[in-house]
Amino acid sequence: IGAGTMGRGIAASLASAGVAVTLAERDPKALEAGLNGIRGLWERSSAFRKGELTAADLDKRMTLVRGSTDANLGDLSDCDAVIEAVFEGMDLKQAVFEQLGAVCRADALLCTNTSYLDVDVIAAASGRPERVVGTHFFSPAHIMPLLEVVRGAQSS
Repeated sequence: IGAGTMGRGIAASLASAGVAVTLAERDPKALEAGLNGIRGLWERSSAFRKGELTAADLDKRMTLVRGSTDANLGDLSDCDAVIEAVFEGMDLKQAVFEQLGAVCRADALLCTNTSYLDVDVIAAASGRPERVVGTHFFSPAHIMPLLEVVRGAQSS
């Protein structure tokens, strides 16, 4: 969730690994910029410049990324895992997790990409704190192979 710098990088990283991704963003223009930004990340990569990643490969990766502007996040209802990468504001993150708790499958893993906010406070908003973890991707997420997983007090 979130098509900004981190959301783009996370989506690109997952799609590069062959994982289907739904990039959710409320604003259609921001979503379009996010999708174009993902393509741009790959087009500017050294692998693309060297010919190790072809235009056909890039097009195949892009088929793994679909966009959603569903404000209720209903397009995420059947996801195995949801990674939130919205602005670092507690009120916003809590509102997102409240929505996720209402629409996602009971067994879905709900992840926050916060770098400093309290994961437990965010998790409580979901109504299912046992299914919430912090996933601190390092920037740039599509290049850095480092992911810090932060367990909440109730994470299962």
